[in-house]
Amino acid sequence: MALDLLQINIHNDNRTTSDGVIALMPNPSNRFTGRTEVITKLKWHFSKANGSAQKRKFFLLHGMGGIGKTQICLKFIEEMSDCFSSVFWIDASSVGTITQGLKGICNLPAAQSSRLDGSPESALHWIGLLKENYVMIFDNADVLSPTELEAYLPPGRGGNILITSRNSTMRTLTSPENSLELTEMEENDAIELLLKASCSDPSSMEFQTEASRIVKELFCLPLAIDQAGAYIASGATTIGNYLAKYSDHRKTLLSHSEFTGASKYNRSVYGTLELSYKEIQKRAESDDPYKANGAHSAMLLLELFPFFHHEGITEEIFSYAALQKIQKTSNLELPLASSMLDRRLLSLNNAGTWDSLLFGEGIRVLLFFSLIKKVQSDCVYAMHPLVHTWGRDRLTLNERKKCCIMAYVTLSCSLRFDAGQLYGFQRALVTHVRANMEYFKSEGSEDIFSYMDDSYEKIWRLLLEQGYFKEAENLANKGLDRKKKILGVEHPDTLNAMGNLAATYYKLGKYIEGEKLEIQVLVARNRILEVEHPDTIRAMANLAGTYRKLGKYTEAEKLQMQVLDARKRIIGVEHPDTIDAMGNLAETNYELGKYTEAEMLEMQVLDARNKILGVEHPDTIKAMANLAGTYRKLGKYTEAEMLQMQVLDARNRILGVEHPDTIDAMENLATTYYKLGKYTEAEELEMQVLDARNIILGVEHPGTIRAKGNLAVSYRKFGKYTEAEKLQMQMQVLDARNRILGVEHPDTIDALGNLATTYYKLGKYTEAEELEMQVLDARCRIIGVEHPDTIHAMGNLAETYHKLGKYKEAEKLEMQVLAASNRTLGMEDSGTNLAKRISKFKSRITHLFHKKEHFDNRGFVGTSS
Repeated sequence: MALDLLQINIHNDNRTTSDGVIALMPNPSNRFTGRTEVITKLKWHFSKANGSAQKRKFFLLHGMGGIGKTQICLKFIEEMSDCFSSVFWIDASSVGTITQGLKGICNLPAAQSSRLDGSPESALHWIGLLKENYVMIFDNADVLSPTELEAYLPPGRGGNILITSRNSTMRTLTSPENSLELTEMEENDAIELLLKASCSDPSSMEFQTEASRIVKELFCLPLAIDQAGAYIASGATTIGNYLAKYSDHRKTLLSHSEFTGASKYNRSVYGTLELSYKEIQKRAESDDPYKANGAHSAMLLLELFPFFHHEGITEEIFSYAALQKIQKTSNLELPLASSMLDRRLLSLNNAGTWDSLLFGEGIRVLLFFSLIKKVQSDCVYAMHPLVHTWGRDRLTLNERKKCCIMAYVTLSCSLRFDAGQLYGFQRALVTHVRANMEYFKSEGSEDIFSYMDDSYEKIWRLLLEQGYFKEAENLANKGLDRKKKILGVEHPDTLNAMGNLAATYYKLGKYIEGEKLEIQVLVARNRILEVEHPDTIRAMANLAGTYRKLGKYTEAEKLQMQVLDARKRIIGVEHPDTIDAMGNLAETNYELGKYTEAEMLEMQVLDARNKILGVEHPDTIKAMANLAGTYRKLGKYTEAEMLQMQVLDARNRILGVEHPDTIDAMENLATTYYKLGKYTEAEELEMQVLDARNIILGVEHPGTIRAKGNLAVSYRKFGKYTEAEKLQMQMQVLDARNRILGVEHPDTIDALGNLATTYYKLGKYTEAEELEMQVLDARCRIIGVEHPDTIHAMGNLAETYHKLGKYKEAEKLEMQVLAASNRTLGMEDSGTNLAKRISKFKSRITHLFHKKEHFDNRGFVGTSS
């Protein structure tokens, strides 16, 4: 006998043989929107032929609570009602609801005519005997295991079974290919749903814009959007004001029992998630130790995961943390994170490695309820952002603070700075650390970091190495204040903290502040320790690096030579610290114009780092970048380009697109493109560099100012002289460098030279002359008469004198250029491109001397970029 849905729903009379109530299938929401691909897949699956033999069709829709599984089923049944003889809708949220539903089926007229005894078994037996094409929906099968649900499937091979569940392991009943995980709605569909639910005019562009902002904030979760729409439609707020209320009252709005949207089970978003948590709590009280242990582990993970970032939660965090040894503090005012570590999920096995059994059981429970999901990589998990916020919102303030600290301690204890920990792990870990720090701030507890002594330096170093300099500065300042207060100014740990802050200043371009601290550290270490103590040598190396950034190259070179000599004697030539010293001296040689010496050192450094650290270690990549920069100065542009492309590719992959070192690599390649005459490519990269530095480092960071200067130079090379001047880019650069770096810093002098060249191109020779005289005077004093940059400055001023008709002054300078070029040519290998370049200067100056002809085009350029 064929039964359609309408017949089932209207024959609810008093002829019952069971205490069950006829299970009426809910009507789909009149606001249902989108999901066409899912419904199309269901239609195709249940309408395709099975061949000659009758075979039951199964399908599973699984996903987190509130994702729309029930509504999709209802819409599918509505659109396919003509294809099914009978529709049996079972609330499968518990054994009790399934039993009640099956008893209700016994009361259907067609079932009563078969004289059923009113038991669930008789209902299943009767359904199994049906010859028609029925469909049976087990909705919300979230708590039962696949084995438990299988007991309620009707016997026989006919009919169709559709299951909805948060539990992806239900695929064992349907097979993986006959299952589909539901994800969030498409944004356009989500906007349409919100406008329907809030009774807002869909043609209003203002409403469309506001709706777009709301659905993004709600991560396109259907139940959350429908609930928000119901709240707006009630008149409690407007669509324009909803997000402001949501920001202040998120927990209330996502838990509100009166605004459950289209939920057929009258549950809010948070109410849906709480049901899962209550079931986990119930399991934790089970007499079955395996079930109870798994539930307890899941509850522990739910105290940690919401205080990590919601994506990329790896098992490695826990495996590394488990190996953290308990340490004892020598000062109770400086407690240690390692002593606070919760080890309930971190026990070790007999081999001394992490025993992940309990952790795995907890993960299995969370996956069962779709509170987390496994991503493509093994042992990596994610939480939906709204599940993530629910995990925090459900706790009291004190519980949140406690869990936030516990998560921070776990992250800190997982961090190592030895050869055994991959850089990629630390790159992923910093995302969790920064998210955790934000949660501390939101709870008004950001000072927590300063009093966990062992975690302070590890987290500071992680932030610094990963390019989050401002956050590292904040942490370094707090750490130094704490150490000064408790240990005193000259305690070794206080000096270390001072050095850390100085290193952060270096990365932020605050070289003057860094110099002051480093001098204090070096003086104190010389006095307290001894000249050749490793800490004293390191302090010397750090100060030398800052001197170099301040343009004090002679002072830097002197210190670096001492450092290199001491390290060779004390720790040996191949020690990584000795290689670092060699690289630092090479960089100073580069700044002093000693490019051949720099090249020799840098080749040694690159070779050693390749052997010791490997090709893709950040220090190896840095050595490659330095050698490429020296190649460029030597005129070996093709070799430089090849190395710089490798550097940029490696940094993009390993550090990420927005890491400061990646942006540096982009800038360096742009400079080489410029030298190779690839001006379009150079300009394109320089604009990306300037945008990125403005965002990441700030407008007045020396790197941002340099990027602006480079772009201005490219504009000039394109002949966009008016644009360069109009935008006042070079004037901005000059002003900023004067303020931040000082009048005589090499970068400030470069800015002067670049602006002078632009004036020259615009025919403003008097203005160019004034600036070029300043440049030449400064270069002679700071880097010496025979430095290549000084020779460039002489040549530029000589050309300007010609344009102004000052031929005697021009001739005098040209003779100086010729003399300096001859001496410099003698010092350099005559085969290098630099030597050829100086020889070209010599030829041109000689030609001017004999012919007294004016330059039609400027022959010397400043050392911008």
